[in-house]
Amino acid sequence: MINVNDEIKLVGTTELRNQIPMLAKDLKNKTVIVMKRGKPVAVLEDYAKYTEKEKILEAFEDLVLGHIAKERHEKSKKSDYIPIEEVMKKLKMSI
Repeated sequence: MINVNDEIKLVGTTELRNQIPMLAKDLKNKTVIVMKRGKPVAVLEDYAKYTEKEKILEAFEDLVLGHIAKERHEKSKKSDYIPIEEVMKKLKMSI
């Protein structure tokens, strides 16, 4: 196991089995990179940190997609849109 810095630790896959209890404690303040034959294969991190990152990424994705949709809408003409009734008919759905 190698401490890269205060926040990152490297551990080999063979060491991982023996080190899980200790690593679980370290995950509160460190990210663990699992290595196999000298190459990174996985990352272990605190679940709360992971979910927070996911929320941030989702919010960013929503902002980007919203911006793209707004640009497309501003550049489009009325003829670029399909009336909802036509969509429902094509999908064999009723309103």
